[in-house]
Amino acid sequence: MMTIPLEPEPSGTAARRGALHGDLSAWWAPAVHPVYARLLCAELLRRGFSRETVLGGTGLAWEALHTGAAFLSYAQLQRLVHQALVLTGEPGLGLAVGLSTELSIHGPLGVAAMASERVDDVVRLLPRYSRLRLRLGAFALLPLRDGGLALRFVEALPGGAGDGRLRAYVLGHLTGALLRLLQAVSGLSACSAPGLVLHWPFSVDTMPARVAEALPQVLFEAPGWQLDLPANVLNQATLAPDAEARRSALRECDRRLESPAAGSHAQQVRERLLACPGELPGLSAMAAAHHVSPRTLIRRLRDEGTTYQSLLDQTRAELACWWLSQTDGPVHAIAERLGFADASNFSRTFRRWCGTTPSAYRRRAERGGAE
Repeated sequence: MMTIPLEPEPSGTAARRGALHGDLSAWWAPAVHPVYARLLCAELLRRGFSRETVLGGTGLAWEALHTGAAFLSYAQLQRLVHQALVLTGEPGLGLAVGLSTELSIHGPLGVAAMASERVDDVVRLLPRYSRLRLRLGAFALLPLRDGGLALRFVEALPGGAGDGRLRAYVLGHLTGALLRLLQAVSGLSACSAPGLVLHWPFSVDTMPARVAEALPQVLFEAPGWQLDLPANVLNQATLAPDAEARRSALRECDRRLESPAAGSHAQQVRERLLACPGELPGLSAMAAAHHVSPRTLIRRLRDEGTTYQSLLDQTRAELACWWLSQTDGPVHAIAERLGFADASNFSRTFRRWCGTTPSAYRRRAERGGAE
């Protein structure tokens, strides 16, 4: 692998903190399909960590994470990734997990890719359909002088590039998954593909040697993430072209894209709860906001495998984690804001949610992971 150093990008806790006070709704909006979080959990289990350790302090429940298709929010992904990085101490963890991503993980998009005729056809699927799995940015295709294409990922991360470790994980997983996809559909090995260039917006320290061996030529500390695909790579035939299977898979992709943007009833309720500026509403008030009776809302949530109380508890946990990690407000004030009678009651409940006390959670967040 050839490395070409460029100018480093600025970083620092002050910049991260300053960037966090934007639109908080972006931190809780659907960000990534849970299947990619499950891949990370599976990798940690493979390395000998228990379920309790993997999710310790994240506020996530194993069963909920491993069932259904509700997207994780950016805030949830952040806590999970930070925990994983602390446990492994491996800056290139995202790349490693991405390289283990099987084609079937990508759902109908993966089927459409496998059934395409050429690599060029595969790459052109990403700008339109990648949001079926990832909503932390968008792909764009730019022409190269040699007739190739530059696949650029335009990031839309809350707080910009402030959380460097999470950003490195996300872009690392993205890189590994794409290179694995290209290999699966065409048999093409990235490290031996002439002209394939990865623009990597981090230092060489974020890429362990064993992971770097699977990568093409790399431009370190680049302005942004980009993969240059020369014409010879784009023209590479795939292993299993099937026009009818591709059309069928794309129809399913289009159907999912055209589904109501608001998502499930549970997602709508959750978004309303997170947007509440003060005390969280009870069932009757939430039902009225949705123009239905409490009984109807209960039934709709039950049909989706959840309850209003469960969503209320999840939201309180999300808000508690947010205020503890991203603000300097005293614990008793956060407890009062969440509707707890006193700080001790809040502390007991928070320990049930996250396996630690509010004060310990805040200290860990300030240190970027675990104590």
